[in-house]
Amino acid sequence: MPQNEYEAKFLNIDTDAVRDQLRTAGAQLVFDKTMFTRLIFENDAVQGEQWLRLRDEGGKTTLTLKQVSDATTINGTTEIEIEVDDLDKTAELLKATGLRQVRYQQNYREEWQLGDIKYDLDTWPDLPTFIEIEGPSEDAVRKAVAELGFDYEQARYGSIDLIYKSELGRDILAQPTLLFEERTVTGS
Repeated sequence: MPQNEYEAKFLNIDTDAVRDQLRTAGAQLVFDKTMFTRLIFENDAVQGEQWLRLRDEGGKTTLTLKQVSDATTINGTTEIEIEVDDLDKTAELLKATGLRQVRYQQNYREEWQLGDIKYDLDTWPDLPTFIEIEGPSEDAVRKAVAELGFDYEQARYGSIDLIYKSELGRDILAQPTLLFEERTVTGS
């Protein structure tokens, strides 16, 4: 059964200051900055504002059916998520059932936790790092947001493609890959 996903994103943050606030509040670093890769699958039944995401989380792999019914509110996204043990075999299984891999994406995530609240510092290609605050309810997220001194009215919801559209005017749903550029190190 789909579960509501209660998370709020805040752009234009000072990541060092946020880390300091989290440490001071007693939050624990769950994992340091880690590359996540995700494969997005669709077919005629799973499309539009609903998609399957197969994600390598740097040691854990999840398969998630996500659906955004209202990207303007904190309770507008639902998901069903399971852990799988093999990204490649799961991708092969999904393709064998008629699903098409439509996107391959990368991002970096650093995760902190305090009680039942997760604080994810997310870095995506060409975007500044932002924070995603997730909890078991809207009230829990609102409280966590206030404790960090963010303005809840500035929260963003929904999927990452909306941030790319608003911040860069870029439609990442039309891009089969969203990757970090490899930079060549010159000199010694």
